[in-house]
Amino acid sequence: MSEQDDAGVINDAISDPVPAMPEQGSNEVTLLRGVYEKSGDVGTWHDVAEVRELTGEDEERLARLSKKKDILYSEYMTEILKLAVVKVGNVKVRDKPAVIDSLIFADRDILYLGIIKATYGREKVLNYTCSSCQTANDLYIDLVDDFPIKKPDFDIRKGVEVETSKGVRTVRLPAGSDVSTIQKKTETDAELNTHMLAKCVVWPEGETPADPVAWARSLNVADRRKLINAVLDVEVGPKLGEVDTQCAACGEQTPLALDWVSLLLS
Repeated sequence: MSEQDDAGVINDAISDPVPAMPEQGSNEVTLLRGVYEKSGDVGTWHDVAEVRELTGEDEERLARLSKKKDILYSEYMTEILKLAVVKVGNVKVRDKPAVIDSLIFADRDILYLGIIKATYGREKVLNYTCSSCQTANDLYIDLVDDFPIKKPDFDIRKGVEVETSKGVRTVRLPAGSDVSTIQKKTETDAELNTHMLAKCVVWPEGETPADPVAWARSLNVADRRKLINAVLDVEVGPKLGEVDTQCAACGEQTPLALDWVSLLLS
């Protein structure tokens, strides 16, 4: 998706006015991995976060941000989290906004869902127009039952173990900062895979190669595919996708694509 396309998606999602907000839900959410904080020799995982509802001030700020021609969709989504996540564990986002970039994508999705619940309550109503008869319809979404949190069947804090031709390797799930940094360094999918492996393969203490990028390039293609696919195949957290709707007037079935921006701001 190009930067121009990103801007279009954002503008389309926020073009409708935000409806009146019913009673809010809980503002505390539990993350799947969380963030690791080390103080001296002691390290702690924080997996409980606090979110807040979005306000008119936030809406105006996001609207101004969406007008920037060079804004990427991922940057826009990160800004939403930095606005509405109060803290992760003991770390206050206002004081340390980089904590948002250290979250894996499943945890970011859990936070988006938490912000939507804090803003609208349990039920969210989406307005859409039937493509066949142009009738306006309402789609009622249960933000609890319709978005179950899928949990991992492995230790998500350690990563995924993969059998390669050189033995078992462990790959951790990438965080937002990994992807944003890598995207700026690479021009092709092959380069992106190289840098992703260099960052995300977990090494036992004392075994990290002097040049992880060179190591990733030295892998045979089959092992690279196994390691990358092991990460891409992980499906955890709340799942977004298409929902089938039926027009109340003509009965036409229409697939409606859901994304976090449209759920939050339309």
